[in-house]
Amino acid sequence: MSKNKLQCLLINHLQKHGSVKLLLPDNVVLEIGVNQIDETGNLRNAENYCWVMASRDDKMAVLDSYNLGLRFSADDKNKMIFEDEIITSEGQRMKRLDVV
Repeated sequence: MSKNKLQCLLINHLQKHGSVKLLLPDNVVLEIGVNQIDETGNLRNAENYCWVMASRDDKMAVLDSYNLGLRFSADDKNKMIFEDEIITSEGQRMKRLDVV
């Protein structure tokens, strides 16, 4: 199967169902979606929006059109760690780490 055909099948599935979940080797789960929760709390497919989540055991990486998030903690499954790079008012690059 060609790469373009696989991409076309994936995009068609996302447009119809909103998301797809794949179990990869070594128990890695890859989820891709184009849906988000609307103002009434329902999942709706959104224009110009996409999210990707890869997880294995207690570790997770999430990327969407607005954020990048990482979660990993065997002790506390609710701990989330975000990394970002900002430019200060003096023009210096600084890395920022937020733990939520």
